[in-house]
Amino acid sequence: MDDRIEVPELTERLQERARTSNLWRTLGIEAIAAGDGWVRLRMPVRDAYRNGEGAPLHGGIIYTLIDAAVGGAVATVNDANAGGVGQTTLDGNISYLAAVRDGAAIVEGYLLKRGGTICYGEAQVRDEAGTLAAVGRVTYMILRPRTSS
Repeated sequence: MDDRIEVPELTERLQERARTSNLWRTLGIEAIAAGDGWVRLRMPVRDAYRNGEGAPLHGGIIYTLIDAAVGGAVATVNDANAGGVGQTTLDGNISYLAAVRDGAAIVEGYLLKRGGTICYGEAQVRDEAGTLAAVGRVTYMILRPRTSS
């Protein structure tokens, strides 16, 4: 995704999300870069994220990275969602192509289409050598603030 342009303010917002999100902190997700409708994240592979010694990164963790990356991409186009609230995952799918075994997983998520309420995004997970490990698509809904009645 070399054609994407980093926007420093969006990268700073994404880094703040990485610092304040309970899930991102727990997993060690690092915010690398962000631009209009896209983000790049990195997560170190830890033994706790494998089924057993010598096993690759668990598929559920890879799906979580895809969901986090598309959610981060949604937040770059909607200020109210910068902290990961005000939006929710509606649907997701993933295709596993290779294993991530050591080092870190790098995921880049980007929006395919954004509407007023629904956003469609895609993410690719690679190992540090650049091998494509998984591709997924996620549909997000933007939640409107509740009004008191």
